[in-house]
Amino acid sequence: METEQEEVIPRNIRDKIKKQIEDWEKKDKMFVPTRASDYVMECLQDKGCVILTAPSGVGKSFISRHTALILQKEGYNIIPVELPSDIKTYYQPGKQTVFIVDNICGNFTVNQLQVENWKQLLPVIYTIIADKCCKIIVSCRLQVYKDDKFDIEFPLKFCECNLVSDKLCLTSVEKNIIAKTYIGTSVDDMDDLSQNSEFFPLLCSLYHGGKNGDVKEFFKNPFNVFQNKLDNLSRHGDGGNYEICSLALCVLSNNHLKEKWFQGKVTDEQQHIIKDICDAFEINRSTSKTKLKKALDTLDGTFICEQNGMYRTVHDKLFDFLAHYFGQKMIECLIDHGDYGLVHERFIWQKSQADKNSYTYFVIEIPDDYLESYFKRFIKEWSAGNVRIIFINTNMTVLLFRQQLLRHLKQLDKSQQVTLVNTKDTVLPTEHIESGTTSLIMTCQNGYTGMVQWMLHNDVDVDQCRGDGVNGLYMASQKGHTDIVKLLLEKSPNVDLCDKKFGFSPLYMASKSGYTDIVKLLLEKSPNVDLCEKKFGFSPLYMASQSGYTDIVKLLLEKNPNVDLCNKIGCSPLFIASLTGHTDIVKLLLEMNPNVDLCENAYGLSPLYMASKRGHTNI
Repeated sequence: METEQEEVIPRNIRDKIKKQIEDWEKKDKMFVPTRASDYVMECLQDKGCVILTAPSGVGKSFISRHTALILQKEGYNIIPVELPSDIKTYYQPGKQTVFIVDNICGNFTVNQLQVENWKQLLPVIYTIIADKCCKIIVSCRLQVYKDDKFDIEFPLKFCECNLVSDKLCLTSVEKNIIAKTYIGTSVDDMDDLSQNSEFFPLLCSLYHGGKNGDVKEFFKNPFNVFQNKLDNLSRHGDGGNYEICSLALCVLSNNHLKEKWFQGKVTDEQQHIIKDICDAFEINRSTSKTKLKKALDTLDGTFICEQNGMYRTVHDKLFDFLAHYFGQKMIECLIDHGDYGLVHERFIWQKSQADKNSYTYFVIEIPDDYLESYFKRFIKEWSAGNVRIIFINTNMTVLLFRQQLLRHLKQLDKSQQVTLVNTKDTVLPTEHIESGTTSLIMTCQNGYTGMVQWMLHNDVDVDQCRGDGVNGLYMASQKGHTDIVKLLLEKSPNVDLCDKKFGFSPLYMASKSGYTDIVKLLLEKSPNVDLCEKKFGFSPLYMASQSGYTDIVKLLLEKNPNVDLCNKIGCSPLFIASLTGHTDIVKLLLEMNPNVDLCENAYGLSPLYMASKRGHTNI
């Protein structure tokens, strides 16, 4: 009889998980215990959750899976997590479960959509952590974990296992055992460079899995060995060329090539893809899907593995190499046909060298000759409603790139320009906070003044809001982009437009954040200075008084606000300024004849009482 937990997991998913675990068990026979794997188990027993961080190829996934298999012997059910929502869907209170999350929030760079999805799931995560029957094992690429955009306040942050730290990195003894297990030799037979490779475990595994020639040469230059292998394939007649083309398909799919792709008649899209790949490698355009699939199957176990109807590289690090390799061989084909996740994450304009510090060496550089092609793909995704991912693209942070993009945009038909600037994001789910965002909102948020100017010249609706009610003026006021606020105000927006959740107005955000020049600009448009946020009833004057922004208080008082307007617990601007000791602000407020005896609700405390209690003698 099926258990309660099995019932919440569809049978096809259960079958898929079963096959995955069987594959893990087969590979686990070669697992070499290390101090890192021991420490992970200790942390898991103590805290119930652990996050393994390291560069690709160090053994994060292998250790995660080995640990899960140990727990399985103790009665735990293993559930690999593909989407954040899987945890919420498959969690059963009191059932012994270990969730495995591989490469959280990005395989190469930070996937900000995934970050937001995990943030929204945090209450569920905390519930699971509190359930002593459940464990969570997460792996994360080190460059993703250290990126500022990976800002999830996980409980997992408190039980990080950095596999390349001095405490947990492989010892010489452990390397010796791994080398003997996989390649039948001692590390003493290798030079220092090979021994100190950060992805030593992966190199051992890859060498074991294929005919890779001289072991010393392979460990010195592993990717040169793979590059030579690929280059040689094209010299082996049609069979070799078909194998090259089948690997290209895997790259185009961003390492998620479904077996279904090869089934049925050739679609127009597939025909274009096959034609462009064949042109890139100078082989017959009429190559069939059947031949390509057959070629891909011959690579199973060397470059590729097929599991549950999906072709993927045997390791993510190998995909990094393949993406880079094919980026040099057929960049236009990748730009035109590649999964946009691939194009978004890995393509960097060659002029943006300064922005490559946070990336590994396997980025795909966009030469100037292909920048126009890249812009066309950029606009294609934008037009299709993929707005947010377009404007969080790393290249967009480079001024020179934005200037080149603007030059391209201005050459489009006027009608297309107008359509683009008014296109809303249709990709993000409606429950996401940025659902329905627009290019104007994103550029106002990021401070791209030139882009905003172009949009305002193309009949953009300045009051356009995303799903949560946030608009461009709100974002520019919150982030302190004075020049953008000035541009927006010239178009007579609704200055009192608030977000839906909190009721924050642009004036509230600027007053709260201390942006004096923006407050001054907004006040020139006669906003409602007494507009309070929803949750606590804080007004712009209250927030400026609390934070000690004297110049902003002065500007607000010139508009004759209600100086006795209290928050929901009865605290007035005078009360909070007296409490926090902002003498100059108290003086300004007193000039407006406030009710000095107005007391807060809970204990009936007055401004005078609070100033006296805190020792603010001048007040």
